[in-house]
Amino acid sequence: MVRTRGLVGLSCGLALLSVVSTGFTQDIRSQDQLAMLYAPQLNFTREGDPIIRVGIVEGRDTVEFTPDRPVRVLPSGESGAQIELPAGVKYTVSVSDSTPGAYRHSVVVHRLPVAERRAADAVVQTWTQRGYLPEVFEVGGLFAVQGKVFDSRTVLVGLGGTKSRDEAQKIKSGLETKFGVEASIHSEITRPPGAAIHLEGAGLKVKISTRDVLTIAPLRGEENKIVYTVPDIQKSYGAGFETRRYTGSLIFAPDYNGKLVGMVSLGAERLLKGVVPAEMYASAPDAALRAQAVAARNNIFSAIGVRNLADPFMLRGDVMDQVYGGVGVENPRTSKAVDATRGRVMFHGQKIIEAVYSSNAGGFTESNENVWDMEPRPWLRGKIDVIGAAPAAFKNGVKPNEVAAFLDANFESPSKKASVSSSKLFRWDRVVTVDEAEAWLKENRRSVGRIKDFQVLSRGVSGRVMRLKVVGDKGETVVERELNVRRLFGGLRSGLFVMDVQKGRSGFVEQVEFRGAGFGHGVGMCQTGAIGLAESGVDYQDILKRYYSGISLESLY
Repeated sequence: MVRTRGLVGLSCGLALLSVVSTGFTQDIRSQDQLAMLYAPQLNFTREGDPIIRVGIVEGRDTVEFTPDRPVRVLPSGESGAQIELPAGVKYTVSVSDSTPGAYRHSVVVHRLPVAERRAADAVVQTWTQRGYLPEVFEVGGLFAVQGKVFDSRTVLVGLGGTKSRDEAQKIKSGLETKFGVEASIHSEITRPPGAAIHLEGAGLKVKISTRDVLTIAPLRGEENKIVYTVPDIQKSYGAGFETRRYTGSLIFAPDYNGKLVGMVSLGAERLLKGVVPAEMYASAPDAALRAQAVAARNNIFSAIGVRNLADPFMLRGDVMDQVYGGVGVENPRTSKAVDATRGRVMFHGQKIIEAVYSSNAGGFTESNENVWDMEPRPWLRGKIDVIGAAPAAFKNGVKPNEVAAFLDANFESPSKKASVSSSKLFRWDRVVTVDEAEAWLKENRRSVGRIKDFQVLSRGVSGRVMRLKVVGDKGETVVERELNVRRLFGGLRSGLFVMDVQKGRSGFVEQVEFRGAGFGHGVGMCQTGAIGLAESGVDYQDILKRYYSGISLESLY
């Protein structure tokens, strides 16, 4: 069945749609659709939920899917021709006649809210003095949802400006190792990719071909009922692939190399039902699950117009953004938490905050600027995480000479008492041989020969190590930032530790014994602590206000 409607009225290239079984042929404007995928805009479901496009596969020649209900093929979007195809058929989408896009890639070394743009001048000066040529970009925008305005504008300071993403990645790795920055890559399109996209169904005498964008949609009213089974999805954790099930619509387009990228397009609330179970135990108390649902919702909307600007999707469905496991991972308890907090997000002023979190803060959270090279965020202030009165010695921070005492202190913390396995990471011990550190330094071209000593140079407000000097018989080097310090020793659970450096008779280090606390960077919400607080009767609003300073909870829709 083919339904013809008005065409999208933008001005780009033309594309040819051919349905072999019917002989139907119609010219449509396809690159308009592609341009719309890259535009930072929000559309909405019938229920008023913002529609989010999530990338699930890319770099493919073919993608298979099997719908459990009939589908509509929309070669030119909702406003163009529609072809209805049956359920239960394995369909294959393929790509041909492709051309890669052209891009300019910069390594982002600093992010600022747009209200603090003037502070970018000092950042530019710092990097100029280091011998680089920094540039300043503004991304994001002002968005309105049901009359509520939120501001995602962010100022970026970037270095590089290369045509090759691989070259930008090398620059990024070098900067992270040398300066301890938490860098990212900002890509801009100078020429969009293009490709012919084809759809065939097993046993069906039909082939649909179009240019640049192909949309597979459910019949009207079945957007949240249809299930597409898609094989060969990269596992979120570990190697290998798996089959996942999705709902909403599927969209196919060329990726940056002209290969095939597959996206799921669905309402934000349904998306969250496949995200929250991947971030927190479904068995957690309701208040903790609701806090996690709000934090995950914040991370969707704080990213719009800011991340993935050179991709046709808004978010990646993996650990690069937030893991989206599809409808197969949905759980009644986590879905209930999403429904109970529908549209609720955390604001600081007019900005939807990026709600970072870690598994276990070890009893003290950390300020963002100490972990990452960025301006202080007023909502990400390090503080003691305690039930009842805080020990006077650590109320305002853990001083460098008091870390051992903090680790030994017997105080009640929600991340210690929570009835989940991650509470066991409140305190930990580990022994690391010097080989681990020497291998990391060699890999990052910072070898100092045989290591003679490790010296902590600075710690954050929580006591986490932020700068550490490595002294060798052929020189010395300083490892910057908490994550690099953890990597130096083979992946420590956190940077909140004291260490006993053990040397041999020759004076060289043989191994290091660590006594530490927590798991992860410690910034923002402690997920284990949220569970402990919920078990103590604290509601989700107060959990969020405890970990994110000065925020307000508001309904976006």
